[in-house]
Amino acid sequence: MDSGNYYFIIPIVIALLITQAVWIFIDAKKRGENHWLWGLFGLLNVPTSLIIYLIVTRYKRSKCPFCGQGIHKGYKCCPHCGEQLQGLCSKCNSVVRYDWEYCPECGSKLK
Repeated sequence: MDSGNYYFIIPIVIALLITQAVWIFIDAKKRGENHWLWGLFGLLNVPTSLIIYLIVTRYKRSKCPFCGQGIHKGYKCCPHCGEQLQGLCSKCNSVVRYDWEYCPECGSKLK
C-alpha cells in the first residue's frame, strides 16, 4: 500500500490533540489544578490523556458548601473562604463534618 493515502489522518489527529489539550487546560484551571502541566499532558495522545485526567482530578474532590469552590474532601478548612469544614465530637473527639447531626463513632448529638 502507498503511505501517501494516509496523510489526511495527520491533520485530524493534530486537531484532536490540540482540542483535547485546550479542554484539559481550561478545566484544570477552573479546578485549581496545575493547568500548564495537564495541558501539556493532553498533547500526548487521544483519548488516554483525557481519561487519565478525568480519573485523577475527580478522585477525592468536592465543593465547599460555603463558597462553592473545588476542594479535597479531607480538608478541615476551605482554602478559598476559610470556613471550617470539620470539627471534633465533644464526647469522643473523632473528626466530624459541620453538616452532620450525630457523631458516627459514638452517636452523640452534635448540634
